[in-house]
Amino acid sequence: MDAVQLTSREAIGMVILINVVIGIALGLIPLLFGHFNKQLKLGLIGIGVTVVGGALFGVLLSIPATVIFTYLIARRAKAARIATQSLENDESN
Repeated sequence: MDAVQLTSREAIGMVILINVVIGIALGLIPLLFGHFNKQLKLGLIGIGVTVVGGALFGVLLSIPATVIFTYLIARRAKAARIATQSLENDESN
């Protein structure tokens, strides 16, 4: 069996491609979380940041971006629910 030889450019391209796939997989978390919590815009920004960050810096940026955007979506969704409940309470009075 012959050894596989890659040029530097090919090796870098393969690493970037693998990191993009990891970024997409991690980016689905804030995207789906945002979709189900009616915060799709923030979810789309989250998947964009995780994919680009994954391509450039690997999991060093993808994982923190996933956590940060999931937290932001949860916080905004909670604030929206509280605002909706207070409006419903004001209307019932």
